Amino acid sequence: MPQFEQVSVFGSLIFWSLISFGLLFFILKKFAFPPILEALELREKKIRDDRDDSERLKEEAKKIKEELEATLKSAHGKAETIVQLAQDEAKKFQAKQLQETEAKVRQIQKEAEADIQGSRDKLLQEMRSYTAALTIASTEKFLKKALDDADKKRLVDESIEQVIQELEKSQRN
Repeated sequence: MPQFEQVSVFGSLIFWSLISFGLLFFILKKFAFPPILEALELREKKIRDDRDDSERLKEEAKKIKEELEATLKSAHGKAETIVQLAQDEAKKFQAKQLQETEAKVRQIQKEAEADIQGSRDKLLQEMRSYTAALTIASTEKFLKKALDDADKKRLVDESIEQVIQELEKSQRN
């Protein structure tokens, strides 16, 4: 094989190539590899720290989310309580207003009944006066004489009682 025959010619070249490579490897190992390895270790540490920070932040975010959900549930509960209290207050206010209105209606009804009773009494008094005058006038004409005060009073009272009894009978019917 012709390629191997040249090995003897290039033997010194191979020797010096190996010496150069060893010297270069020594220089690289002594001066270049430590800073490169240190930079790689720093980068690896930074990546590891960033990943750990990321995991820690993820856990914190999860805890914050859970706390916010709990706070939100609490707020919903409080809001429902406030709404319920407002509804209860509205019902109480409505009931109070209804009671006050009913009381006013009863008061107005009592006042109206009192007015009606007063008007009735006044009307009856006027009827008594007119009835008395009519009774006296008709009796005087009938008897053609003047009556004394005692007879007038007795006749008036009898007539009034009779008229009142008739009115009460007609009101009952």
